Amino acid sequence: MSRPLHNLRRRLLSSTLRVLPSPSHRLSTTSSTPATRAPTTPVAVLWDLAASRPPSKLPLYDSAVRLHLAASSFGRLRFSAAFVHPCHRLPDPDPSADATNLCRVCGRKFRARDALLRHFDTIHTREHAKRLERIESSRGDRRVRLAASLSLKLSKYTKAARELTAGVNPGSPADELRRARVHAELSRYPSTALRDRAQEVLDDGSVGCLMLVSGREELSPLLRLAKEKGVRSVVVGGESGLARWADTGFTWAEVIAGKARKAAPSMSGKWRDRDVLKGLEWRYEDDDEEEVVFEEDGDGDGSEELAGSANGKPWWKLESDGEDSSLCT
Repeated sequence: MSRPLHNLRRRLLSSTLRVLPSPSHRLSTTSSTPATRAPTTPVAVLWDLAASRPPSKLPLYDSAVRLHLAASSFGRLRFSAAFVHPCHRLPDPDPSADATNLCRVCGRKFRARDALLRHFDTIHTREHAKRLERIESSRGDRRVRLAASLSLKLSKYTKAARELTAGVNPGSPADELRRARVHAELSRYPSTALRDRAQEVLDDGSVGCLMLVSGREELSPLLRLAKEKGVRSVVVGGESGLARWADTGFTWAEVIAGKARKAAPSMSGKWRDRDVLKGLEWRYEDDDEEEVVFEEDGDGDGSEELAGSANGKPWWKLESDGEDSSLCT
């Protein structure tokens, strides 16, 4: 008698396990939150390197990358251009003891650059070679899955190796800017070139947010023109009075620390709310008002016309009064 009961209990347990959802499914349904919508406003970045220089302790490549991260928080980065003087050169690396060399793969810090290169070649280069051998030895679907799982590590190693090889002899900043996907334009008058390019961008109407990386107050007419055209303006590095003409402004320290990236969503929300309220507010327009013209009939004040009517009756009698009296007779 105990064996059939045991089989029945096992059948019931299997049926309940089949009905109950998996823990991962329960977790995904309960912890799923609606994804925040990323801003889609086209953003243009125009950078005058002579008027707004990033901190010298940070490489120019890292400064440009963090500037792009801050700009992409305001919307979709459409293009980025930097205007550089041909005689501009990058500062030499700081030889003091406080300057540290960071490994971009594992995050380890080294005092000497030779130690960083030795560590990178001994550990990360060998690991990269082993990953490539695993991908080459695999076949079919296993190779596709393995390449997809290791793609992040492979790209991370490639970027770190490119940075190490490019930072050996720092020279022209144009090469560093191009590595960060910034269009570097050489000009003997960077501020004039930036003004002309910003004027073209505002006339085209292809962007909704303009980020100026400059500290020259001569660019304030551009910011006023952007406000008239409904284009949001952001100033970076404008410790002078240029930032007061823009919708918002940040220093290089705030951009590098990530404060500008964190403040961008709230600023974009305030701008959207302001646009909605501006569309709903009532405005008084003088052109729509109909002009009332009073005709002058000489010296009379119009009392005679008010006292009489078409039938010659006084003004206090109605037309229905005559009809009622005729019916009664």
